[in-house]
Amino acid sequence: MKNIIIITDLRGPDAQSLLSHLEETGWQVQCVPESVCLWDEEALSKWAAPFSENLEAVVHPAPPAICGSVMDIAKADWGLARDEGPMAAWCVAKVFGGIMREKRRGSLIFLNSIHAEKPVGMGYLFSMGCGAVQMLCREFNQDYGTANVRSFFVQRGISSDDPDLRSDVSNVYFGLDMRYPQRQVPSSGSLNGLISFLLTDEAWPLSGSDLRADGGMTMFYNHRSQMEGRDYFERLLKE
Repeated sequence: MKNIIIITDLRGPDAQSLLSHLEETGWQVQCVPESVCLWDEEALSKWAAPFSENLEAVVHPAPPAICGSVMDIAKADWGLARDEGPMAAWCVAKVFGGIMREKRRGSLIFLNSIHAEKPVGMGYLFSMGCGAVQMLCREFNQDYGTANVRSFFVQRGISSDDPDLRSDVSNVYFGLDMRYPQRQVPSSGSLNGLISFLLTDEAWPLSGSDLRADGGMTMFYNHRSQMEGRDYFERLLKE
């Protein structure tokens, strides 16, 4: 039997694209069905058991964003954001991390978002969940890395498939295409190659790291040529 990669949540376009990509490159992919509650450790453990022997890696995408300002979010959404976000990630890490630690090999990839560090007003609960999972990945690396289990937190940028979370609190979503140095907003599947690389042995030095895979979006301010930059600093020195 081929080595197995498990994708825990297929609701997002990134996960759906990754599924096709991994299958095309020769992996056997299993997806946790929606009937299995990710934050129910017992149910998840029961579902995972048949795949233990050939489990090679797990990709855990962030859940869909719950939209709304902190003042308008319904009480039920707070519990849903907790369960689908940090609680689900914690159970995934515990269940699959335990299997891989016993085998002394494997990788856990949190396919997440730059909202872990760039919260916005209309995605407040989503941002909190992303930040909590970011910390979980760091702790997971400390506990499971000693057993040769690798972990990665991938902060993808804003995609053309994402909901619009713009608000007066943050300008991240304003002029989105101009915030990318390439002047192009990525679509789902843009990180498939990176995920494939993280599944290889060559990626081990990156284990435990936060990978800001946003195409330079959050660090980009404006186009400047080399000459314009030199002239700017020369003016500063003269002043």
